Amino acid sequence: MFPSEPFVLCYSSFVLLCLFLLFCLTGHTDAKITQTPSLVLKRGQTAQLTCRQTDNHNYMYWYQQQQGKGLQLIYYSLGKDNKEDGDSDIKNDFTAYRPKIEVFGLNITSVKMEHSAVYFCASSLDTALQSHLIPLQKPPPSKRASPPIST
Repeated sequence: MFPSEPFVLCYSSFVLLCLFLLFCLTGHTDAKITQTPSLVLKRGQTAQLTCRQTDNHNYMYWYQQQQGKGLQLIYYSLGKDNKEDGDSDIKNDFTAYRPKIEVFGLNITSVKMEHSAVYFCASSLDTALQSHLIPLQKPPPSKRASPPIST
């Protein structure tokens, strides 16, 4: 049996590569992102993380990566005053807010040991999926007359 560490590292690298490609495929990779630097807190304290971006991107995301694990989407936002739940069950410990199009905040009201992680913020003008969708409409069925049948 192989140790699980190389798999975790490969999986984490794969996830990061996929996220990088996702944002590159949209063609909007020139936004500058700044987020709260490192925090060291005691149990029960409040953590406030702030993410700012420079290009008025509609979509912003908060991810958590605990040591030895892949990224987990905590919250994402589709615009000002909007927040949507991410894919993970950990969102119950967090609150998110988007007071301005360029700011997306993440709070932990009562820090626990399991909150120890790296937190990533990302933004995009749109999603890779949406930027490649082309609206199509199925044409109505043809109402051509049938050719006469010869006997």
